[in-house]
Amino acid sequence: MLRLFVLLAGVTFLLFACKDSSYEVPQRTVPTSMLGEEQSQRCGEDLFFRMCQECHGTLSEGRNPRAERFVPPAPDFHEQHYSQTDPAYLYWRIEEGKRAEPFRSRGSIMPAWKPHLSEQQIWCLVAYLQYRGGQER
Repeated sequence: MLRLFVLLAGVTFLLFACKDSSYEVPQRTVPTSMLGEEQSQRCGEDLFFRMCQECHGTLSEGRNPRAERFVPPAPDFHEQHYSQTDPAYLYWRIEEGKRAEPFRSRGSIMPAWKPHLSEQQIWCLVAYLQYRGGQER
């Protein structure tokens, strides 16, 4: 009986380990010239402080304490890897928010900004997030 239990537990583990947890980011034409522009970064910073700061916090203060209770917690985007993150991925996350998997099943509460922001505004946010990545607090 114990052997059967161990065997079933092992098979269950293998099934979960082999499960494809990847996701596919939609293909986009990334306006690379726009991402490094100071004007785009300022536009994105303005949008961030109006629409995102409440959860993601300011660069000098870090994540809003309220957001610490979120599961998963809202990132504050100061980590260096955000400056190197695929712009199409950042665009997709801003556009779709929690509607996209695997984030919905992980409990994300981020709203989808597609109904509220233009394509250019979302790219401005991406430019700001990439600029913000690696900045000291």
